[in-house]
Amino acid sequence: MTSPTGVTANTEHVTVQSPDTGIAASGFTVPHEGSYQTKESRITIRLNDAVSIHAVVREPIGASGARPACLFLHGAGTGDSSEVYGDVASAMASAGIVTLVPDKRLDNYSTLHRDYPQMAEDYGRSFDTLKHWPGVDAQKTGLYAESEGTWISSIITANRKDVAFSILTSAPVVSGRQQMTMAASTYFTDSGAPRSLINDVPKLTSMDFRALGLEYANFDSTPYLSKLTQPVLVNYGTGDLSMPIEQGAQTILNQTASAGNSNVTVRYYPANHQMRTGSHLSRPGLPLESSYTRNLEDWINSVTMGATASDWSTPMIAGAQPSQRYSAPTSVSPGLISSLGVLLTLLGLALGASVLCGLCAAGVGINSRIRSRGRRSQQEESGRLPGFGQGIAAPLTLLVSLSTLSLLATLWYVGSSAVQALSLHHASVAFSGVWTVLRVAAIILVLLFGWLCSSVIAGIGHANRSSAQIRQDIRIAHGSGHQAVVLLGLVASVLVMISLAFWGLYTL
Repeated sequence: MTSPTGVTANTEHVTVQSPDTGIAASGFTVPHEGSYQTKESRITIRLNDAVSIHAVVREPIGASGARPACLFLHGAGTGDSSEVYGDVASAMASAGIVTLVPDKRLDNYSTLHRDYPQMAEDYGRSFDTLKHWPGVDAQKTGLYAESEGTWISSIITANRKDVAFSILTSAPVVSGRQQMTMAASTYFTDSGAPRSLINDVPKLTSMDFRALGLEYANFDSTPYLSKLTQPVLVNYGTGDLSMPIEQGAQTILNQTASAGNSNVTVRYYPANHQMRTGSHLSRPGLPLESSYTRNLEDWINSVTMGATASDWSTPMIAGAQPSQRYSAPTSVSPGLISSLGVLLTLLGLALGASVLCGLCAAGVGINSRIRSRGRRSQQEESGRLPGFGQGIAAPLTLLVSLSTLSLLATLWYVGSSAVQALSLHHASVAFSGVWTVLRVAAIILVLLFGWLCSSVIAGIGHANRSSAQIRQDIRIAHGSGHQAVVLLGLVASVLVMISLAFWGLYTL
């Protein structure tokens, strides 16, 4: 059941050269944050004949000469230009940088479908709008992208030669499938989940999701990163548990080096995924890390003035020391159950068979009580009443009852653990102990199944007895209802035990 490509501890660490995140280049005097008053303009950008989006342009008031400019790309989720990046974009504008924050196009964006090349084309139209904005130097126009947006910006920088710089903040770098494997494993570990449950993560993330769509989960930005030839600024928050904060930076450095680009600056901040402080979670109203926007602006103004890798007076890698617990796997292969559809079918059949067995047993019991005396007399004359053979009813009742409860409890536990992990809550000792109870119940299921099977085998062994004895005795079950209950009970218990095996309840 276990994926052969699980997560492993990260052993290749980044060493920061200074705790100071400041950015400066020798011989360059740049305008700093707050140098200018700013103004906003709300515009409409036409993406195609049928789709237009709104955007917000922020620019410095009274800045002389053609100004550097920056287009913002959204991370995952919705993106209204009037609600996101306002603080970052305004800070940049106050340092003399024209910024454009467009709406995210949502008519072709959903949980199940995302077309990153098409999104790159859409952002490209916004980029062209910014380049031609009055007062903007088209040769000094670049990109700022966060999280999922960095995949899109990597396509843009690979396909266009007119991008002056690229800022990659909280970049996943690896595919969504690989990133989620690492992130979920980290979340579960930090929440105190049992090891066998943590091992369930790659079982799920490696599955075939084509039935749902989700092709974008396999998108790999690495080939595009090897074409990053312009100056690059990489930012990560050390409190970001969802991103490969060390592995990602190392990958970008390696890929840009292969393209002969050494002008790559890396900064680590004591912040979360959105470079905000006060919580590891993404919550509204959290403040940006105090030096973040100032460093962005100093870097943009320096590189657009011509600062090269040899001009920096500050270290190329600096900030808080990162610590990435797990490495994102370079490949993800499924275990025995390789499809989400197969898993859901298995769970559905297991629960369905258990419930149906219980309903049949209840129906048989009710039917036995309401049968007429005359029909009972006829059955007595025939030699056998409907019922279970010796040693069948007890293990069957216990097996089906425990199977149903165990599977429902396991699904509840997995779901509750996921909620706790994603909310970064550490599980209580009592909650963690539930997993041990579930594992004991799973073992008892095996014993009950063995008990029932031995009773069935013993009943079959009675076939050598005389026909007269068989006529007076029930070997396993007599009557279609009772026979259906036995069959459903055996099938349900097997399906439940396979399901429990998938969730790791039999893993040593």
